Amino acid sequence: MRILYVEDNPANISLLQRVARMGGHEVLYYNEGEKALENFASDNPDLILMDLQLAGKMGGLDVVRKLRSDGVSKPIVAVTAYAMMGDKERCLEAGCDAYLSKPLPVAELVEMVSMYQEKVNAAAAAATASAPTPEKPAVTTAPEKNNRCARCRSEAGSCS
Repeated sequence: MRILYVEDNPANISLLQRVARMGGHEVLYYNEGEKALENFASDNPDLILMDLQLAGKMGGLDVVRKLRSDGVSKPIVAVTAYAMMGDKERCLEAGCDAYLSKPLPVAELVEMVSMYQEKVNAAAAAATASAPTPEKPAVTTAPEKNNRCARCRSEAGSCS
């Protein structure tokens, strides 16, 4: 699974990379929301982890709102040191699917990534199952080849 982590703290990026690699996942990261938005389409992540307080002009919730207004339906998890009353609700209202508070709880992070991996796998399986099977083209033989083959068989007993 490809995970996009928008985070400006190198220690948190390093932790997530180690955890993700253990599960065979790829991590792409940006420390600014603007860069994440610029590269989102080409990165094509399966899961987005979004810090709320970022370097640059845009905060994490601004990035989430922009992604949602652009029609992005991929799961977004707020990862933040904000743990005040109402912070989780603000994240969910902005368009986040879940909320993790820092310091990152490794066991909870692993469980969450596994849950989203199962959802990605299920969606891929459903898409494959519902895709129409392409019809095989009908095989036709050109009339001139039929005539040539008939002539070959009558003259030499074989056709090449």
